[in-house]
Amino acid sequence: MSKENKLLAVFSLIFIFSIIMIFDQQSGITGYATTGTTVSNVTISSYLAIAMSTNLQAGILFGTVDALPATDLNASHNYDGASSASTMFINVSTDSNAAVDFCIQANAALTDSVGGNIIGIGNETYLNSTITNSTLPGLSTSSALLTTSYAKAGINIGQGNVSYYRFWLDVPVATSPATYNNSIMFKGVTTGSSC
Repeated sequence: MSKENKLLAVFSLIFIFSIIMIFDQQSGITGYATTGTTVSNVTISSYLAIAMSTNLQAGILFGTVDALPATDLNASHNYDGASSASTMFINVSTDSNAAVDFCIQANAALTDSVGGNIIGIGNETYLNSTITNSTLPGLSTSSALLTTSYAKAGINIGQGNVSYYRFWLDVPVATSPATYNNSIMFKGVTTGSSC
């Protein structure tokens, strides 16, 4: 046999062997498809984004009192908006993903830092509403007393909405002349949560 014929015979055998192996592998496939399951889970936390109006950030200012007793003194921004609206408010940003309950408290009674005199905590009152005009939030006669514990002052305020505030002060007769201060704190919590 010539060298070319031998080479042709070897390639023919390789080709035939390859064909046999292809058919043998296809007929020998015995695997089965299987399935499996797993859990996919995520927990979304409440995200609250709130902001005080510029006038509320500036402070709750009652001005100078010249005659005592003084009853139902208006805070300076109670009625200074359009149509006598309050310009003291807290806004719930549209970035929030939950409605907000607002809580309010005073750190102490209004106190004279020099002489230690006080105007009792029960003399400072407030009211809130989700709308504001010349009558809302309501008159001081239906207002709530500030306390040194957080209390709800705006419930279920949704994203993009506002809670407006008005503040009033009674100054009893014989209150010593001085400048009196305290701090009012606001806190936003997820609706239904405690303060």
